[in-house]
Amino acid sequence: MELLFSPNGRIDQPTYWRAVLTLFGISAVLTVVSAYVSPFLGFVSIIFIWPWIAVHAKRFHDAGKTGWLTLGMIVLAIVVSAIAGMVLPALFGVDVGAMQREMEENMQDYLSSNDPGAAMAYVMEESKRMSQAQLLPSILSTAIVTGVVGFVMSLFKTDPNDNQYGPGPASAGTTFS
Repeated sequence: MELLFSPNGRIDQPTYWRAVLTLFGISAVLTVVSAYVSPFLGFVSIIFIWPWIAVHAKRFHDAGKTGWLTLGMIVLAIVVSAIAGMVLPALFGVDVGAMQREMEENMQDYLSSNDPGAAMAYVMEESKRMSQAQLLPSILSTAIVTGVVGFVMSLFKTDPNDNQYGPGPASAGTTFS
């Protein structure tokens, strides 16, 4: 568990990829569950920001770099995610803008009926429909971001010697610290 929750120590590249693929799998499952149960469950994914940060900080430490470089990876992830978010839905025939406009137009009928319960039920169902329509582009976007960030992280090679972040791979009994 320390692998995912502590930014201290070092991890080698194979351990990094195991952690990243595990976090990607959790993210994909959360995306599917939120699309079919409730889109608001997607907010649960916020708690997984810290494990992503911890894993990347440890990987930087393994290369003898400061974990603060993780902030650069966050910026890279946001940029790639924004680009993928603009391109992928259209490639899969999902017009998010049209779906939102339709929901807003229909919402006026529910608001004029003075039935807040019906309005909330409508919003929940439409939100689920929109999440389901964007499911594949969403998962693919996460995969692309993971791949791009992972590629950049692979450019940082392991420091074979002990450094300020921990022992080198040869003297370390385990790289999960």
